[in-house]
Amino acid sequence: MRTNIPTIILLALTCLVTGCGAQNDNAAVSASVPETIETDNAQSNEETTEIGFTEDNLPELYERRKFVGSAVNFTGDWTRTSVHSSLSADISVKDQNEEGFDFTGEFYYYSHMGDAAGRAYFISDNQAIYRQFDNDDIDGEPAYIGFSLDDNGLHVIANGFVEGMGMNVSVTGDYIQDEPYYTNGNVLAENFSEYDLEQLKELLREETYKELFLNNTTIGDVSSEAAKLLDGTIARHIECIVPTMGDGYDLLITEDGRYYFYHANTDLFATNDSDYTDWKIPEYTVATDEAEYDDDRSPFLLWEFEGYVDECNGYYWQDDFKNCDYDGDGKTDRLKRQWNGEEQIAVYTVEFGNGDLLTVPKGWETGFPHVQGGDLDRDGQKEILFTLSYDTSTDPLSFGDLWLFDKDASGRYSEVELPLASGENGAKGFTIEYEEPEDLMIRYSIKEAGLSRSEEVNDDYINYWWTEEKTSSLRSVYWAEIREGKYPAIRCYVEPLPRGGASLGFDLSYRDGKYEIGYVELDAPDGPF
Repeated sequence: MRTNIPTIILLALTCLVTGCGAQNDNAAVSASVPETIETDNAQSNEETTEIGFTEDNLPELYERRKFVGSAVNFTGDWTRTSVHSSLSADISVKDQNEEGFDFTGEFYYYSHMGDAAGRAYFISDNQAIYRQFDNDDIDGEPAYIGFSLDDNGLHVIANGFVEGMGMNVSVTGDYIQDEPYYTNGNVLAENFSEYDLEQLKELLREETYKELFLNNTTIGDVSSEAAKLLDGTIARHIECIVPTMGDGYDLLITEDGRYYFYHANTDLFATNDSDYTDWKIPEYTVATDEAEYDDDRSPFLLWEFEGYVDECNGYYWQDDFKNCDYDGDGKTDRLKRQWNGEEQIAVYTVEFGNGDLLTVPKGWETGFPHVQGGDLDRDGQKEILFTLSYDTSTDPLSFGDLWLFDKDASGRYSEVELPLASGENGAKGFTIEYEEPEDLMIRYSIKEAGLSRSEEVNDDYINYWWTEEKTSSLRSVYWAEIREGKYPAIRCYVEPLPRGGASLGFDLSYRDGKYEIGYVELDAPDGPF
């Protein structure tokens, strides 16, 4: 990863209810499988058109509930995976029969929580739907929770206002019966060296180190960026924010070993700089311009370059393209660049060590290439993910190009269709529909994910960006990376509001012959890419 991405936590996805969560005391109305459905299954299956198992379709699908004697086994304890650990959730399923199963669940968004329980009814051998309430729901409409089980685990979606959820708490996500993967599971190692931790422990003392630093880092959202102090000293700025608790810290670590730590909640400031007398971290600027790249290297040398990228001497990321093996066959693969200055575009070709070629469609000349390989569909051959990031743009989170390629039976690479909106060149992302701001809140919906959320902004933001004509926009994936392991996926990041600061992270996972959008959450890449 390359660019320094700030993480500004505003509000979270989906639920817009107030409160920190309450016990769900409302009894769900019991809805059984209609007696006529059991005998009419064959006829109804033939006469109805299949519709997708999506949030919008849950009410219609619920009406198709039926007895299923060959259903897969949903029974057991399930844990939400591929999320921040503070967004954990657990679902327990029991008493399954041909009609459906009972479930209970606890769901979290930092200090907010929620619970739900009821009986889900089968609509197929691996899908079931629960309807919450009929007439006594707060918003007068029933909510639906859908359960789908496949080889990758239990996938949960929802439609409507699920009562019993605290603010920003959601039931949606991917669940497994194994140790979950948490996106912040390696947060300490990703942002701090062992030496850093030793120095901070000495600076803060044992109890404060555990309570204000370790605890916040473990449960909060951490972002890191390169910085420069006013005296020219290079440093790292690390910020930790714990949503719902108003907690966190600001930390500057300079290259010459000075530490400046400020915890706003307790107004605690600590530093090992004996000459520093202020009670806040020193002023700094984010290190983003060309002059701040070290070793006399520059990213801009690539823009008019033609040839193998590993031979672009002086290019800041030249070393990233040396001795690469993208397809995993043990042979060296190289990336070649062609440039068209008149059209301001570049075309890249991956030349594999076994003689295979993969030519990527054209992208803007100012994009910086990244090539990754990973077996996402588990067929024994690695797919190739090619992206262009626009690190030197004045708004790098607004742009990005992405292509995924798979090798077919003939040995040729072809582009894979992804469930994202497409823009110019390789831009792919979310179609965002915006509503008119109301009391400094902008509500918007994400077409491809079937989700909506609200975000608080200030007057300057509305005056600078908002117009009545600005009702829809394609927001590109500005960075994507392959995450391998037991549940491989492409982790993608989108900024929903231009220059808004908040990023949404989501997985693209291969299931049943296609790629699907996984759980969407507030998230950003860890550190520079």
